[in-house]
Amino acid sequence: MYFEHSKRRMTMKYLYWLLIFIPITFVARFGLHLSDGIVFWLCCAGIIPLAAVLGDSTEQISLYTGPKIGGFLNATMGNVPEILICGFAVKAGLYSLVLTSLAGSILGNILLVMGMSIFVGGLKYKILPVSKNIVKNNFDLLGFALFSIILPFFFKFGSKGGGDHNAVKEFSLALAIVMLVLYILGLIFSLITHRDIFLEDTDDGEEEEEPEWSLRKGVVIMAAAAVAVAVMSEILVSTVEGAAEQFGLGEAFIGIILIPILGNVAEHASACLMAIKGKINISIEIAVGSSMQIALFVTPLMVVWSAMLGNTMEYVYTSMELLGIVISVILTATVFMDHKVNWLEGAELMVAYIVLAGAFLVFGT
Repeated sequence: MYFEHSKRRMTMKYLYWLLIFIPITFVARFGLHLSDGIVFWLCCAGIIPLAAVLGDSTEQISLYTGPKIGGFLNATMGNVPEILICGFAVKAGLYSLVLTSLAGSILGNILLVMGMSIFVGGLKYKILPVSKNIVKNNFDLLGFALFSIILPFFFKFGSKGGGDHNAVKEFSLALAIVMLVLYILGLIFSLITHRDIFLEDTDDGEEEEEPEWSLRKGVVIMAAAAVAVAVMSEILVSTVEGAAEQFGLGEAFIGIILIPILGNVAEHASACLMAIKGKINISIEIAVGSSMQIALFVTPLMVVWSAMLGNTMEYVYTSMELLGIVISVILTATVFMDHKVNWLEGAELMVAYIVLAGAFLVFGT
């Protein structure tokens, strides 16, 4: 147990060397005034280790809070880079990039992160049993999120009132508020009123790990890393258009692949290593829970944030993005249908991600 925990810490420490790119980014941006393209890639390199620091700090805190809240913290803090990047993108008016990156995050978490977790866990354990309660709770909420994603699309393109942009924006804002309320109710259900059910399902009977950091140290490091991510995210967003023009980067590459990878480094490591330990239910909380959080919390939050800035973002994905999200949810729900998984099913999810990502790169969003 301790060896596996230390192995993750060693993996993250290798990423810590990339922290040197944070001061390099500042020098390149404000001292040398280098091109947006160069600063963009330096900033990407600096955000990766910050995501790792967030992952380490939340893992240490989760050892004090327990597995259910720990999984929630991992999913939440794992999405901090994306929340901040998208928040600054909304401020800059890059609404299309925001929705594309959020769609990419949902696809990446459900198919790639979950697929990798099942695959590596399945290589060690022939069959991994899955909690019925955890799957049902996450996919019930994810199912409603899917409904709320589909509805605005058909409202805009399949109804007489869809041509009225003001009506679409008003509907998007109202729907976003409803989804935020549902997300809060979901938290109350899983963390307070029915917390004992989920704790039973995540308790595997193994000896508990001992935290290496104090709770105070974990909170302070987590807060400092979040502030650093905020600063780097603002720089990243300010250079994204220049970098796209300089290097010929398409919106599909930046939104579907690059931004989700930057934000999900820690989640990838946490979910996979939990699966290696046989704790596939915690992997589900991290990967599927993160996708549910993006759909029910992050995306509606961006709509509300845009309204606060005076120009409401339409909560309408493109047909390609919508199709990708629907396919990913259906595939993952099918995998968990019998409440047990194996390495082949993990491979299927990863292949599905590669095919969908390739389709986005070839045909665009």
